[in-house]
Amino acid sequence: MKRKVLTLLRPLSILGLLAVSAAGCSDPETDEFLLEQDKKTLAQNINYEKITFYKFTKIAIRSSAVKDTLNPDYLLFAEKSGHLLQSLSKVNVDSGKSPGVIDALLMYNDYRSVKKFVKETDEDIFPLLTEGLSGMYGGTSGLKLNTSKADKIYLQNLEHAVLSMLVLTTRDLGKEFALYESGKTQPELLADSEEKTLLEYVRGLLFFSNKLYYLSEDGISRNITWLNKNKEIPLPLTKAFFNWGKLNDEQTHTAFLGLNYAFRGFDRLMMEREIDEARALEDFENFLTSMQHLGIQNELIWATEAFVALKKDKPDQAIASLTKLKTSPLCSNSEKEALDQAIVYLQDRKPASALSGVYDKVFIGKIASRYMLSVAAKIDWEALLKKNQVPHTETFFATLRRFREISDQVAAYGKPSAISAGKKTLEKEGSHLLEKAKGLLN
Repeated sequence: MKRKVLTLLRPLSILGLLAVSAAGCSDPETDEFLLEQDKKTLAQNINYEKITFYKFTKIAIRSSAVKDTLNPDYLLFAEKSGHLLQSLSKVNVDSGKSPGVIDALLMYNDYRSVKKFVKETDEDIFPLLTEGLSGMYGGTSGLKLNTSKADKIYLQNLEHAVLSMLVLTTRDLGKEFALYESGKTQPELLADSEEKTLLEYVRGLLFFSNKLYYLSEDGISRNITWLNKNKEIPLPLTKAFFNWGKLNDEQTHTAFLGLNYAFRGFDRLMMEREIDEARALEDFENFLTSMQHLGIQNELIWATEAFVALKKDKPDQAIASLTKLKTSPLCSNSEKEALDQAIVYLQDRKPASALSGVYDKVFIGKIASRYMLSVAAKIDWEALLKKNQVPHTETFFATLRRFREISDQVAAYGKPSAISAGKKTLEKEGSHLLEKAKGLLN
């Protein structure tokens, strides 16, 4: 009897496995699956040497504000970050003076000894970066900024978001460091507010720039939902961020909502499914309606207008927008030639040719990224933070500049060629330096 039951159940088991297999095959088509894939890609993209040293520097500063702890990990890190903190604090941070060979080697040796700890540790378990900077530069008493867990979450999100934009627009650091900071930003943990929408927008831009389109879309969609529900809330920070001084509150809301629609549209345009492109075109229509209502003209609008017109088979409208876009300094000479070629195709009534490899989604994605990065680059972040009374703003910026001076030199000692060069430099400078550096170059 038992054997008969097993025989009857076996076909059902096979059907069940087939059903599970089929469901698994459909998973890559879902928004949820693709969002999870982006999260995994983000984790992989911020796991390399320069980012780890950057994190080491931040933990060194943040952990310096820890008081009265007996945790052995804290004590170990406090010991091993001493040379780095000395280098940051004993030299004028704006002096432009790079650390000497010995200092750089000592810092690298310390970093190497706690590298595993750095990789495995969340920097946000430590006090705020601003608190650490206060202890280093603001006197022996230090500064206690946060009075509750909610305050700390808000302030460290602000620190991550500001740093993400600062390093993104810094030639010496750039996208990888910005990606790390944007990955640490968690605006979903904040109460709904203007600050939260700006953090979401900044993070969405950074994810878009790094081709993490589903992560970007996720945050931007939350923004759009909130902005549509809160049309009467003033947005003074947003107005300052985009330099919209001539717009009133209602116009600022319309413009910012429009930009969110635009970037969600660009996210969706870069995705692979047909439904994503259909959704993108809807977002672009919302964006263009908002901007036309306000009478705003810029590269983002022209790029979007041209794409929508091409999709709707309206070549004359596309030609008008591409002609404007061609005059922009955001376009390289080769891109201007490509735009000329697209215009020729349209004049010959060949819109499909214009959309295929000449003025395609990759092209307008580049224009969108450049436009928003150009906006961010024009912002005087130091003045903006001072205006909003963020403590120790000058120190914050000066330390970032100092970090740029030392990061490449110190991190380079992970390469054999740099070790060899370091030995030669020490030999030239004298045997007393070799004795001091004994064991560092092994």
